[in-house]
Amino acid sequence: MNMKKIILLLLCCGVLIGMVGCGGDTAPPPTESPPITVSETIITETPTETTPPVAAVEPTEKEKEPTPTESKNQKTEPTTTVTEPTTVTEKPKEESKPTVTTKPTESSAAETTTENGCITIVETDDPPKEEIIIPPKPSADLVAQKVAEYINQFRTEQGDVTATVIPGLTEYCKYRCTQLKTNFAHDTDDQRAAAEALQYGEYVDWSLYGIEGEENYYTANVREAIGKGNWGGTADEIAYSIANGFRNSKGHWSYVGSSKYTYMAVGVMYDGYYWYVCVCMDSENTDLK
Repeated sequence: MNMKKIILLLLCCGVLIGMVGCGGDTAPPPTESPPITVSETIITETPTETTPPVAAVEPTEKEKEPTPTESKNQKTEPTTTVTEPTTVTEKPKEESKPTVTTKPTESSAAETTTENGCITIVETDDPPKEEIIIPPKPSADLVAQKVAEYINQFRTEQGDVTATVIPGLTEYCKYRCTQLKTNFAHDTDDQRAAAEALQYGEYVDWSLYGIEGEENYYTANVREAIGKGNWGGTADEIAYSIANGFRNSKGHWSYVGSSKYTYMAVGVMYDGYYWYVCVCMDSENTDLK
């Protein structure tokens, strides 16, 4: 019995010793075992995993608005729009040429040149460009000559004789036109002044009549028809308008178209806007006086 007890005791001691040795082997595992560290790693990983999604979601939504690709597209779009306004600004430049066209415009709008005595106005309005040619005004002497021709033509058409044009009286009519420019009237003082300046017509000497102290003078002593207008056209057209105007005036034509007056003279002057005309009729040749 004692031996059995001893054996049992030995076995128990061996078991205990083995358990102690196992305990020494198993002691490190609890230190190495990561139940706590696993939970810590899970805690540390979860915030890293949870926070990035939140941070990643917010920036991606914010960045979607100013994404570089979108900003690049926006930059390219303004470039196209920039080219469009430039074309728009060029179109008004073409349209503004009339004002610069020199239609003024530049601001002249038209360019004027003189070629062969004609004034050429080049219209620069777009479209189209047109040239308006304004003929020069005919000479006053040519118009006067044609007025006399038309008066004689109208006289013969009504059965009257033609009137003879005399040069001395023609010079008197020209002088009267210069007076008509400042005083458009049948002014006897002007008529006498014209005769005095040219020493034309009849010289009145009061001493021959026994009158002393009176001022002697010259007088043309003619019937006079005067006209004023801004007629346009050729010399022939202007002359016809003048002669026809006298023919259609009963008072003027009563002596301009009368066979009683067989001598005639015509003077014409142009002042840049108005034509002035003086027609003198006489029954005698005043050039001989």
